[in-house]
Amino acid sequence: MQLITEYATPAELTGYARAALRDREENRFSLNRWLPNQTINDLVYRFNRGGGGLVEAAVFRAFDAESDIGSRSGAARVTGELPPISRKYPLGEYDQIKMRNVDSQKAEIRDAMEADSIKGVTAIAARAELARGDAIFNGGVTINENRVSAGVDFGRKGSHSVIAGTVWTDENALILDEAQSWLDVYNDTNGELPEATLLSRKIYRAMLRNKQLRDLAYRGASSAPGVLRGEDLNAVLADYDIPPVVIYDAKVSVDGIATRVTPEDKLAFLPAQGDALGATLWGVPVEANDPRYGLQGDAAGVAVGAYKSEDPQTVWTRSTAIVLPVLGNPDLSFVADVL
Repeated sequence: MQLITEYATPAELTGYARAALRDREENRFSLNRWLPNQTINDLVYRFNRGGGGLVEAAVFRAFDAESDIGSRSGAARVTGELPPISRKYPLGEYDQIKMRNVDSQKAEIRDAMEADSIKGVTAIAARAELARGDAIFNGGVTINENRVSAGVDFGRKGSHSVIAGTVWTDENALILDEAQSWLDVYNDTNGELPEATLLSRKIYRAMLRNKQLRDLAYRGASSAPGVLRGEDLNAVLADYDIPPVVIYDAKVSVDGIATRVTPEDKLAFLPAQGDALGATLWGVPVEANDPRYGLQGDAAGVAVGAYKSEDPQTVWTRSTAIVLPVLGNPDLSFVADVL
């Protein structure tokens, strides 16, 4: 295929697509709240696995005495390569023939390219969000598709992945007791409590029906409702230092099948929003270094270009990126299977 610029330049299509990506991640694919986007001018990611945790305290000394010697944490240096991802959409000869009007054909083809650039970047964003969900809930990212088999384990502690003693759909499950015991483990590791509880609406509904939580909210009143109100649940959780609930039920299509980004039966305790847990790294695709793309100084991230092939004559809009979410501090997450 040959790169073409007669309808729209790569810089124009790329700018259009990146704006659409920002809007999509602000309004739908929102796990970037804990794994925010960062661009790097490289194919390689690097982070220290096993660092962090509790802060080591120094010791006082007498005047004129030698300084205390500190020890380095047993962090392991982890490196790997960011994988590429692309999608292209054709504008075939039939569709081009329908745009015969010479005065408007160029604008119509450009409009089609802009629409396809949005579809392409949205598809890439959907796969990146799936990878974020994988990283948060499984402590790693696994890729097994399109003849690519790869994975990275970020090394979360085994004690930070647990199974509830009683499924939370059982109204008699001791949800508060279990959650507090898990938070003790989290605090023992990190010296602080998490800031959010990420879960599905199904888990949320189970919590609203839970007898222990209802009794705490309504003090066993005979006239108490059989189901907690959302504001009352939040009040009970706050009273016992359980992080506020964040409901997340996003789905994407994978091979035509509706697929959840995060599991319906698990919750995750997470730190404050920001890059404490990790980041979603966007590298530089090879196309972005092509001077014909005109992306000098802004090469990292999604790149979009228009191409043309012969036999039959087809115009293509191709979106490409190099991206991977990385957990730099995996123990700032804690996952519990509760259903």
